[in-house]
Amino acid sequence: MEFIIRHKTIISFISFTLFCLISLTAHTSSTINSIEGLLHLFVVPFQQGYEALQSGVRRFWVGFTELGELRDELQRTRQKLMKYEQIADELTELKKENERLRHQLQMASRLEYESIPARVISRDPDNWYRTIILDRGSADGVKNNMPVVAYSGAEKAVIGKIIDVRSRVSRVIPIIAPEMKLGVMLQSSRYPGLLHGISSNSILCVMDYVSKSALVKFGDQVITSGQGGIFPQGLSVGKVLRSEIMEASAYQRVIVIPTVDYEKLEDVFILKKEPDAEFLELLKSAGN
Repeated sequence: MEFIIRHKTIISFISFTLFCLISLTAHTSSTINSIEGLLHLFVVPFQQGYEALQSGVRRFWVGFTELGELRDELQRTRQKLMKYEQIADELTELKKENERLRHQLQMASRLEYESIPARVISRDPDNWYRTIILDRGSADGVKNNMPVVAYSGAEKAVIGKIIDVRSRVSRVIPIIAPEMKLGVMLQSSRYPGLLHGISSNSILCVMDYVSKSALVKFGDQVITSGQGGIFPQGLSVGKVLRSEIMEASAYQRVIVIPTVDYEKLEDVFILKKEPDAEFLELLKSAGN
């Protein structure tokens, strides 16, 4: 106690100094903390924005990469789909071809004459109906004047006759061509007539030299008469549309629509029936 009293000045100075140091230290720490707090308040939003931007860029890049992969996968899927569709189309066509060939075999067995199945591969480019090109020729046994028929439902219908033969192809003149002449008759009344095409661009035919006494009705069946030595009798030719009475003549004209739709014609049969040689000679001599 006596020591403190004796050295109170020194002790007071030391105490004051320590107090100042402690106060300064405390004040400095508070200031530093305050500065750090201000800096924190200022920096944190930018830091958060940067992190959000970085995260967004990362997600965008991942999405872009995934989008590229999805695009590639979609392209591969489309290619596979196109391939499957092509296969399906080919199978459908093969099925149709199978049915067509089966139908041909069934129809061929019902023909009276031996026949050669053929397909229409072309038509006269100058006139769609004037001549028809088939994919069978002399190498298949085709000869000039052989009759060509097709089926319309269950009916055997006349198409035309062979007029030109090459090795692998042949040319047919259809009954709707004006140059074609075909002996026919009305199936119900049995009145005969001569059938030919009206014009080069028409799908109708005209039956000439039909007696005025013949009662002709709409829808009457017209069939081959068998006269002329080329076509067998009884083949379907067409149906009557109307008749035209000719005042200055003993005959009437009958307009006929063919049984076969030439626009849809694909498959035909060439009958291996040749005209009687003596009959052809007789026609030639009569022509001379």
